[in-house]
Amino acid sequence: MKLLYINLFLLTLTAIVYADVWKFNVVSILGTAYDVGLKYENKVTKMTSEVYPLYTVTIRSGSTTEYHYVAMDKSGNVVAEEKIKRVYNSNTPNINEVYNRTTKTVNVPSLPRAFNPIYPGGSAKYQDFPRNQIYNLYASCNDDQYDDLKYSPFGEGKTKNENFANCTINLITPNETYQRTGALYLVGYNSRLYKKLSWKFKLDKKIFGRKTIKVRALASDPTLMRDKLASELFRSAGVPTYSGTYIRVMINDDVWGLYNIVDTVGGNWLASVIHGNDDAHVGYNYKIYSSVPNGPFASLRYLGEDPDSYEYSGSYEADEVDKNDTQAPNEFYRLARFTKMFEDWTKTYKNDQSQNAVTALEKFFDLESFLRQLVIESLTFAYDNFWAQLGNSAIYYNPEKNKYQIIPYDFDGTFFGSCDSPYYASDYITDCISWADNTAVDKYFVNNIMRHELIVTRYQQIMNQIIKTVFNVDGVSAFIDAVSNLIREDVSWNFSLIDTLDNSGYENHFTLKNFEDNTNFKMVEYNGSINYNDANYGLKQWVQLRGGYCKNYVESELGSVPAAPVNPVNPVNPEPTPEVAPVQPTTTVAAPPPVVTTKPTTTTTVIVAPKPTTVTSKVTISKKVIPIKSTTTTHRIRNTRKVTIKKVVSRTKYAARPPELNRTF
Repeated sequence: MKLLYINLFLLTLTAIVYADVWKFNVVSILGTAYDVGLKYENKVTKMTSEVYPLYTVTIRSGSTTEYHYVAMDKSGNVVAEEKIKRVYNSNTPNINEVYNRTTKTVNVPSLPRAFNPIYPGGSAKYQDFPRNQIYNLYASCNDDQYDDLKYSPFGEGKTKNENFANCTINLITPNETYQRTGALYLVGYNSRLYKKLSWKFKLDKKIFGRKTIKVRALASDPTLMRDKLASELFRSAGVPTYSGTYIRVMINDDVWGLYNIVDTVGGNWLASVIHGNDDAHVGYNYKIYSSVPNGPFASLRYLGEDPDSYEYSGSYEADEVDKNDTQAPNEFYRLARFTKMFEDWTKTYKNDQSQNAVTALEKFFDLESFLRQLVIESLTFAYDNFWAQLGNSAIYYNPEKNKYQIIPYDFDGTFFGSCDSPYYASDYITDCISWADNTAVDKYFVNNIMRHELIVTRYQQIMNQIIKTVFNVDGVSAFIDAVSNLIREDVSWNFSLIDTLDNSGYENHFTLKNFEDNTNFKMVEYNGSINYNDANYGLKQWVQLRGGYCKNYVESELGSVPAAPVNPVNPVNPEPTPEVAPVQPTTTVAAPPPVVTTKPTTTTTVIVAPKPTTVTSKVTISKKVIPIKSTTTTHRIRNTRKVTIKKVVSRTKYAARPPELNRTF
């Protein structure tokens, strides 16, 4: 008997010695009031966190490979368990999993390329964000400074609160962990009206080659991907703009939800994306702002040589200063030079429809990139970007080429249509050339460019190429469906978090069904009792309708032509222009019909005569209304709720309640 016990002891000891050591890593999205535990073989082991919110633990393997994670209160009690089951494998120790999120690999394809990029688009140290990952960010910030930003996003007279909060920032990717110190700022203006705020982190040390990280709240978008889809369309057209991916954001005790992490158009981005060299000579960069409908407007009119005329106009900000520019006596010299050259060009070539006018403009301005930008803004109906509202853009002076260019950013106002705005005509969805005529009062810059027939023809050629290659349901469906698959598990959780935040602002209680519908062919109806926003068009529905109308527009102007010529407007000594890339194969997705009423009709061409030139040099371009089908779309007048933004004195901290009572994990 003694020998039997000895043998059993030795067998047990051998099993322990040869048992594998398993390591687990999981990111908590529960908030600081909770910890995470590992449940394996019906036993719960509390995990520890050295870099919050990443928890780790090691155990000896047993007889099964199945496990899952649990939520624990600070007393060690299990208050919730994951709804998914996990299986341990050789990759598990190297992956940072996320609580109650399936560990999966999603292939998010790029959109078909309509044009090759005009600029390098990146460097060795500054690469695009991956399309198929979701990051996690936790910031531990000074409480008083953070509360000032959170509860008072505006100052006196609705001016922006430009204060900051000092923070320690932990950023966790599926495979890496980064720790930095830095400062937290609010970003945007209209975004401050929402309860779910947008943020920017200025870091003491770079992450992914970046010292500034901007996270956009996507608070008005039931699809959480309008900004992402629009930016990818710009990139498909070869227009330089930011890359982005998704990120879960937590600050102090607040779980803010799913955001889009994007680049800022600053010095590092310009050196990498425009010049293709991290050490490139970066020139002056100016952010532009406009206030519709009463102004001021960033009209790009020449205001003289006094820098104060630009700095205090309310429309321009010298965002990047070139200290090596020995010709510039002040920060607004390059902007003044650009506006003066453009004014001289308009005076010289106002009535000149020859190639000479185009050649002269291209000597100091990147016209090809700008026209591609205008096409994407028209197709996506970029509600608050350059063409419509003279905003969300930068004017960059490229010292290597001695040329200026316009760089677009922030596209959360795309794919919504007119939003019942009185500044758009009732036939706006069929109008692909003069759709933005009545928005900002002073369209001096765009109108003077688009008065030239050769330039308008090039615009039409570009639009034709983009519609054929990418701006159609087949072209965008694979991307939309893959992004939907990537973020679907986070959708309900993200929308439910709005009720756990204790600041004030516009609220949207969108649902998973809203998400599923609006990424496809259905609208989100306005429900003023729970939502501030609606969405009149689904993403695929908008692409189908707008793409169809604009396809008919360009074919009526150009004829049924093949792909757009690849040469720029100016064939005489042109800047090198990339060839049109072959269309990437896409999977045809059978699209349900859009939610519209149709009836047979005859095609009617309406010629609108140009309006007389006024002091604002406003030009209405002749347009043709060419329906693909007779379409009746019902628009509703939305009731606008008045929300007062103020500092909250009495607060309720939902984090003290069991998580299942507050939000979806």
